[in-house]
Amino acid sequence: AGSSDVLAQARAALLARKALKVDLTGKVAFIAGVADTSGYGWAIARELANAGATVLIGTWPPVLKLFEGTLKKASTNEARKLDDGSLMEIAKIYPLDAMFDAPEDVPEDVKTNKRYAGVGQYTIGEVVEQVKADYGKVDILVHSLANGPEVTK
Repeated sequence: AGSSDVLAQARAALLARKALKVDLTGKVAFIAGVADTSGYGWAIARELANAGATVLIGTWPPVLKLFEGTLKKASTNEARKLDDGSLMEIAKIYPLDAMFDAPEDVPEDVKTNKRYAGVGQYTIGEVVEQVKADYGKVDILVHSLANGPEVTK
């Protein structure tokens, strides 16, 4: 009876998966707080891509280069694989530090921190303006911030 239970569960999961099929073609999704291929934000981005959405990601500036480098590795392909076998495309990755609404909110020690050097504009207001200029609007916004190992408070 054990293997037939497993088979029944697999069929039920497949049926549920098909029942939840949503077409998000033409929709723009911004997921804030993705910095690796193992967290909730990544899983949500993958599902939105599976549904056809254009995926934009906001990544904490100190880990931006590391995340971009990770995505270029062939070892990441399995995590990028979509249901149809293609690889998830991230339309753009924006540096985003959601602690700061505007440039004048950023303290000097952050502005001069080498981990922020060369990433460009990263405050909420600046990223909003960049996304508007690049894509016009965001249809889906996902908050996936503060789940990283650096978070201690």
